[in-house]
Amino acid sequence: MRINVHVRAGQRRQSVGGMAGGSLAVRVKAPAVDGKANAAVLEVVAAAFGVRVRQVRLLMGRASPRKVLEIDIDPDEGAAREAELRAHPTGQL
Repeated sequence: MRINVHVRAGQRRQSVGGMAGGSLAVRVKAPAVDGKANAAVLEVVAAAFGVRVRQVRLLMGRASPRKVLEIDIDPDEGAAREAELRAHPTGQL
């Protein structure tokens, strides 16, 4: 399944939850330098969806806060989890 995320790098806490600009909000501690934030995004999204990091791929948005990710997960299970995460703006990991 594919999801659109809006990333905020350099945050105090890492979380996935709520909405930002019409996309799923992702907050990571890593700075947006040398791909560190992108790696952190893959890790926190994998944890939030209950999959391994290698099951999450960055398709678009390497240098942008708006990204498209692909997650290897059952589409129904993934959609249900995404809906839960979007409904909870403080989805702390």
